[in-house]
Amino acid sequence: MILRGKLLDGYGKLVGSGLRIEDGKVAEIFDVDPDVTGWITPGFVDVHCHGGGGSSFPDDPSPEGVDRAVGAHRSMGTTAMMASTVSLVDTLPPIEGLTQACEEGKLAGIHLEGPYISPHKAGAQNPSAIRNPDLDELREWLEAGKGWIKTMTIAPEVDNAIPAMKMLLDYGAVPSWGHTNADLEETRKVAQATAEYAAEIGFTKPPQMATHLFNAMPPIGHRAPGPVRELVASARREECVVELVADLVHVHPDLVHDVVQYVGETNPLGVVFVTDAMEGAGMPDGQYVLGGQDVNIVAGTARLVRGGAIAGGTSRIAEQVQRMVRGGHLSMESAVRCAVAAPVASVGFDETTPGVTLEWTVGAAPNVVVMNEDLEIEQVIREGETLS
Repeated sequence: MILRGKLLDGYGKLVGSGLRIEDGKVAEIFDVDPDVTGWITPGFVDVHCHGGGGSSFPDDPSPEGVDRAVGAHRSMGTTAMMASTVSLVDTLPPIEGLTQACEEGKLAGIHLEGPYISPHKAGAQNPSAIRNPDLDELREWLEAGKGWIKTMTIAPEVDNAIPAMKMLLDYGAVPSWGHTNADLEETRKVAQATAEYAAEIGFTKPPQMATHLFNAMPPIGHRAPGPVRELVASARREECVVELVADLVHVHPDLVHDVVQYVGETNPLGVVFVTDAMEGAGMPDGQYVLGGQDVNIVAGTARLVRGGAIAGGTSRIAEQVQRMVRGGHLSMESAVRCAVAAPVASVGFDETTPGVTLEWTVGAAPNVVVMNEDLEIEQVIREGETLS
């Protein structure tokens, strides 16, 4: 099989003009050819996703439900992904179901979004499930997750935020600050404590993240900068990785550009594109569910029936790359870096993780997305096997 196009690695670097694949493995990497058209990138990686294809990870973590959701994203080039929960009264059942899916190689990890968040910034989270961290409960979840829980969204101002952070890091997971009403000082205190504790225990991954930066947190004010300023500053110092939902709905694309450029000056892997997708990703407008709450999708935007809050996303990572690049907001190289190498680094994945390719290596089973010059997907290959 011969694939031709501008060949980028996971860091967005142009490294060739195509691949020859034989028996599911890279047999040859063609030298850079300035006349070649189209694009070839590694498979995309999504570390914050609640579902797709009409199936919701927190609502239906059954094997069939996971297969539908994963399939909706793989068909658009997401070859490795984590499953996200939401704030639930009982989080254990979805953890158990999603852990099984991780063990079977369908998922690469789990992200717990809540329930230890601010009731003032619940967003689409169920207010009746929100509570302060319970360390015994958290330990039970981490044990049940068998090492597959990679991140957890917590508001930095809640009681026990720092003990919960330490427990997560002790288990190899990362706190992701979000759904918060914290001010700058509260955020700074927790962010600094996290960086210090991670250094103390020799934690090798980025020690913390920011869950969908800007969304479900106070906006920046010139006298009250809020959490955004501190989270971005932490990312500049390589002490944090910030998520952005770059779907043109959650955050203005010019602001996505600004954060990618500003953080990237000192921390090229400090910004991650995530979908925050719910079960309506890849589906038509209509009625759906997220964490037991009714959701309407109109013109591709998901909102809670109760209150109208944005209820997750409906894009896949490839669609975010398409929108950012086609609109002239980011280069293809920058977008691919935010969609491959940055998410891989943020949660400690590497090229032994199923679905992950960072650099093209002869003899390796590749994860490939082939796009034409208009960025329409023409082919997806996962672990050497053609999916579409």
